[in-house]
Amino acid sequence: MLNKALRLVRVYHDLSQVDAAERLGLSKSYVSEIEKGDKNVSMATLQKYSDAFDIPMSSLLLFAEKLEGAGKVENVRVFVADKAVKMLDWVATISEYRGSER
Repeated sequence: MLNKALRLVRVYHDLSQVDAAERLGLSKSYVSEIEKGDKNVSMATLQKYSDAFDIPMSSLLLFAEKLEGAGKVENVRVFVADKAVKMLDWVATISEYRGSER
């Protein structure tokens, strides 16, 4: 779920993978691999996203919560994180649609 959240953060800021990679100090291929879920995200990389997009690491980590073996409180956190990702995806879709109207 973290890979989707990081992609949506990039899309929300209306950046291409190349632009995001430049802002983050990473390669475009690495950003692509992260977003596809092919690479694990290190704490150092999360810190780069946090700094570059002015988002608390705790908010980014919320998306990393896993449902496996979680109790009721964890299930609620994962549910909320999933809804937040879906909402960000909706906002990104609306933004892309409005951008194409111009």
